[in-house]
Amino acid sequence: MSEGRSRQKLRTRRALTEAAVALIREGRTVTMAEAAEAAEVSLATAYRYFSSPQELLQETQLLVRTPDFTADLPADPAERLDTLISRVAEFQLGDEAMWRSLVRASLERWFTQHEHGQEQGQGHREPEIPTRNQTRLGYTRTALEPLADTLPSDLHRRLTMAVTLVYGVEALISTRDACGLDPEEARDVMRWAASALLEKAIRDAPDE
Repeated sequence: MSEGRSRQKLRTRRALTEAAVALIREGRTVTMAEAAEAAEVSLATAYRYFSSPQELLQETQLLVRTPDFTADLPADPAERLDTLISRVAEFQLGDEAMWRSLVRASLERWFTQHEHGQEQGQGHREPEIPTRNQTRLGYTRTALEPLADTLPSDLHRRLTMAVTLVYGVEALISTRDACGLDPEEARDVMRWAASALLEKAIRDAPDE
């Protein structure tokens, strides 16, 4: 392939992913037809790059520029956790449409893979594409790292998993939709829940 042709293919792929991001930020459902129209390419061309809207949406996540939420965290575990959750909540609450659309894409991917697995039978399943990555779990582990030598390993692990439940996009949806909170209170509830879990784990730790 010539260098010019290669660059053109990259531009087309980039145009499709950027079109998908724009549709997401408008709160619209991403379809291949709408992405192709927004990118000013034919639908057939769009399908040569992405086999489905789910595949296109998976690549759009690469365009969501997230800061390093774990940079320069305080040394104190409680302050580290509060700083992390505040940063993540403020970032995601500032662009709800994008994060809700990514959740929708992950759920659609789960259902597609689940239905495909049932059609093939349990003994003939193809490797599944992870519906979600473990980035948030990594953030939590970093924030709670100072407690790794203080809490028993099983308690430290349980705290890590529990904290991961109370912030991030699922917590955003719960606080905003189920609880009806405004963004500021939603963030503060996430912070309070994480702090309560941390205090509970420290109380439950056996005395040395």
